[in-house]
Amino acid sequence: MDRKSWIIVTLCVILAGVNLYYVQENQKLAQAEAARKKQEEAAKKAVAAPAAATPAAAPATGAAPAAPAPVETPEETHSLKVGTVTYELTSKGGGIARAALAGTDRVLLNKNGLEPVGALRREAAGMDSIAYKLTAKSDKSATFEGTTSEGIVVTKTYTLTEGAEGDEHLVDLKITLKNTGTAQHRSEEYYLYAGAATALKHDDGRYDGFFWNNAGDAAYELSKYFGKGFFSEAPTEYRHSYNALRYGGVMTRFYTHILSRMAEKDAPAKFWSSRRKLAQPIDAANIGKADIEDFAYDAAMSLPVVDLAPGASVTEHYQIYLGPKEYDRLSRIGHQRSYAMFYGYFKIVSIALSKVMRWMHDISGSWGLAVILLTIFVRLCLWPIHAKSTMTMKRMGLLGPLMKELQEKYKDNPQQQQLETMKLYKDYGVNPLGGCLPLFLQFPIFIGLYSVLEVAAELRGQSFWWVQDLAAADTQGHFLGISINPLPLIMGLTMVAQMKLTPQPATVDKTQQRIFMLMPLFFLWISYDFAAALALYWSTQNIFSIFQTRIMKLYMPEPKLEKVAHKPAAAAATAQNPFFNTGAPAKDKKKGPKPPRLGG
Repeated sequence: MDRKSWIIVTLCVILAGVNLYYVQENQKLAQAEAARKKQEEAAKKAVAAPAAATPAAAPATGAAPAAPAPVETPEETHSLKVGTVTYELTSKGGGIARAALAGTDRVLLNKNGLEPVGALRREAAGMDSIAYKLTAKSDKSATFEGTTSEGIVVTKTYTLTEGAEGDEHLVDLKITLKNTGTAQHRSEEYYLYAGAATALKHDDGRYDGFFWNNAGDAAYELSKYFGKGFFSEAPTEYRHSYNALRYGGVMTRFYTHILSRMAEKDAPAKFWSSRRKLAQPIDAANIGKADIEDFAYDAAMSLPVVDLAPGASVTEHYQIYLGPKEYDRLSRIGHQRSYAMFYGYFKIVSIALSKVMRWMHDISGSWGLAVILLTIFVRLCLWPIHAKSTMTMKRMGLLGPLMKELQEKYKDNPQQQQLETMKLYKDYGVNPLGGCLPLFLQFPIFIGLYSVLEVAAELRGQSFWWVQDLAAADTQGHFLGISINPLPLIMGLTMVAQMKLTPQPATVDKTQQRIFMLMPLFFLWISYDFAAALALYWSTQNIFSIFQTRIMKLYMPEPKLEKVAHKPAAAAATAQNPFFNTGAPAKDKKKGPKPPRLGG
């Protein structure tokens, strides 16, 4: 065969191998899904078996009467209220059925949960089938107790937290397992349910996901994790074992559930998460639309290995956080929970700006003013960089005529044209990167601030001027089916004005100028439905930049086109190394007659 045939055969073999690999992987996923469904069916049959095994009522003859059917334990509920949070506890699963957040939040967490937060499962995807009783309750705590079919007495005590690391969104959970049987009991399959998280509206579904912290290394997966790949089916769940699992949970754009193990020493544990399609869409406007799908994200975290001798017991301490994703709050309650903010690559910048924004709010008393003051603060810090960039671009603008002369003179010799251009920059002391480099220095700050404002739960429900919610678009009405958002429109207009006042480099041609003029329209299109806080930040930045350009024009002298005097290079000493000889004849150090040469 020729070379082309060998290449085709090799590619076919490689593709066949790739196809075989993914077929095997899909078979494994299908087998795992079948096994999971079989376990769920077995669990349902086990629950239904006692009721089915109850004998029918005895006939009116002299036969012995049948045993009465077991009476289902009535549900017992209790509420714990602290600050703006009300925890609704139930004996059905022995945990927190709902957490109602009042104030500006107005959110019901675990609304779509399969069972209460804190439910004890014998399989991650199973259900807590223990019949609990509410054995003690007060204004600050509640205790549930139940017994498994294996004779393990489970006691759960939920207590409101207090003190420096306490918070209205944080609840203590102490769970005790006691072996009342006569045999050793050992299991690695005890899971605490962390609840279910659901976006507040359909468009926020991309922020939903789950996360975990293994020995201080926090990581997460968003909703796209459950999407279908190019060569694989969509995963149905996430399962993994960790050597030091400190916490795990689920999150949405603004709220999160964090289940943390509180112990002096880390221990191995497992984490599980999955998602379920909701029966009804989140937004009422989407009801009846078949192409709209909304999901709930569940998670569970296993207990360390339980190994109990007859009569022995073990107690584990956990804390449950059900509340907003606020860096200041999560940082204050400690135990690395602030790692669950997941700001991205510029996390340090985001954290610093988040603290500054909260400080600005403490000064002004308004989150809208805090965003404006934060923007001005950032622009003031960047003023020297912006001024240097502007002066460099103005000097490059003065080089325009000389640049055009070089382009005409060396239009047939691009290499020489490039050399002459660099020489021109050097003669006049202009750094071609001086106008662009400051923009790259501002990039981390912009991304960091964007990450803060995009998921800042502090801004949710906060009004400012005509804006009703800084965390949502400032829609004031509709025209021909298009929403009218004033802040993005202001942002677009101020961006056009800013570009008109910004000097353009000499190398920018008419085509590039047209592209630059289309940039405001492009940014307006992609950011039209952004949160009002982001549009407010961007508009404030543009207005401040216009003001800054005006101040610089009034009070800073215009640059002049002058050549830079370069210092002459010092005369190099005569090289002693023959490899660096300049080629000039060596001079004798001493003048005079040379000695005669011997040998004729």
